[in-house]
Amino acid sequence: MTGELIIETFEAVAWKDFPHAPGVQYVDVEGSIFSPGPFLARVRFGAGMETRPHAHKAPFVDRNTVISGTLHVGIGDTFDRSKGVAVHAGGVVAIPPGMPHFAWSDEETVVHVHGEGPWISNA
Repeated sequence: MTGELIIETFEAVAWKDFPHAPGVQYVDVEGSIFSPGPFLARVRFGAGMETRPHAHKAPFVDRNTVISGTLHVGIGDTFDRSKGVAVHAGGVVAIPPGMPHFAWSDEETVVHVHGEGPWISNA
């Protein structure tokens, strides 16, 4: 990472709309989620958000820690809520590159995303 001290309380950050994902916003904390190299980001999913099935290209492992709310995650090429797992605050999800997955939130949900960028999807 950068080697610089970072202290962020998230009380007054400027959230940005996530490209091509209505109801999703993010804040780059360190590095950039869309650039090569290590990054740390917060992603906020609005209530009622759904992401269609997609997969990320290498080197991106989709690493998430749920900070607040509940993120529902399913594996597969078809959006099917019956195949989802509810991941509550404190839970972790790590999805390997190339694995199709989808997600939704019924309430505002914030996740901590980290890894090696860029975050590239084949969807």
